[in-house]
Amino acid sequence: RGYLVARQRCSVRAFEVPSAALLADAAAETSAVISLDALGNDIFFFLLASVVVVPLSRVLNVTPVLGFLAVGCAAGPFGLGILSDSEANVQLGDLGIVFLLFIEGLQLSPDRLLKLGNFFKLGLAQFILTIAAITAANLYLGPQVLPAAERFILLDDELVRPILSTPVLAFCLAGAGALSSSAFVLPELKQRGWEERADGTAALAVLLLQDIAVAPLLVLLPLVAGSGPQSSAELGVLVAKATFGFGGVLVAGSVLLRQIFSVVAAARSSETFVAATLLVAIGMGVAADALGLSTTTGAFAAGVLLAGSQYRQQIEADIKPFEGILLGIFFMTAGANLDPALCVAEWPTLLSGILAFLGAKLGLLFGLGAF
Repeated sequence: RGYLVARQRCSVRAFEVPSAALLADAAAETSAVISLDALGNDIFFFLLASVVVVPLSRVLNVTPVLGFLAVGCAAGPFGLGILSDSEANVQLGDLGIVFLLFIEGLQLSPDRLLKLGNFFKLGLAQFILTIAAITAANLYLGPQVLPAAERFILLDDELVRPILSTPVLAFCLAGAGALSSSAFVLPELKQRGWEERADGTAALAVLLLQDIAVAPLLVLLPLVAGSGPQSSAELGVLVAKATFGFGGVLVAGSVLLRQIFSVVAAARSSETFVAATLLVAIGMGVAADALGLSTTTGAFAAGVLLAGSQYRQQIEADIKPFEGILLGIFFMTAGANLDPALCVAEWPTLLSGILAFLGAKLGLLFGLGAF
């Protein structure tokens, strides 16, 4: 009898295991279908918003960036909740930035590239000094100023005091504050026609330097937090990958890219040419990311390598529509992450922080520009 009971239990368990596995597979498949449906709905909404926002912005004579941000905020999880698959949307929007920097690289003639080089010292000084100034102000000046400021401004102590008393938080905030968004600034420069002016060239040089500086900053932040490479050898490997590895990619790209486009152009297939353009822009970004640099750095480098190519204008014409649509998605996803209720509740702290950041960066840039 005991044998029969044990055998019956084993038979039941044998059926339970496949059943559990089948249920898990069905749940995963259902989740994937729901995720695809949500992404499809989001893409439909993005395209609809792009058709409406750009013409309306031109009628109102405002930048489309503000329109995309407002639409994203209204449709995001803190608004109407229309947008759902935020992670996939962010990745789509990031492609817009990749294509934006790729086109910027395509438009760099040797003369303009030389002009950019004249402003790299400004970008490097702005980046380093902004981090140093904001970190020092948070840790040394902030605790002295905060009691007096709280007499006139209702600041949130739970947000402010940890920053002023924790060196790691102060450094992370300073590192983020030293950077700017190419996706926000470059379209504005184009719209105003400032790209060829000296201040436009300086702005582009500072933005490119900041994109390049993202990689060492990402290496430095774990070191400051105590969770980075544990030995100088590991750190040396990271540096070697970012410098020699990407340098090798650039050398190979300078030889191969033009030959690849010559072969593709000989096929006389517009679809193949567009596919090759997308492949180069995204592929160089992926290569740079694998070597510890930002994807935008790789895309910009690919554009520079093709700037002197006879196919430059065709490449730019093919990729331009993708850039515009995906940049709109980037701005809408950025707006979707904005919580209006939190902004209203914390407006004194937010406004004070924004003004402090702008004052520090403007003061440093104007001061360094004199030299």
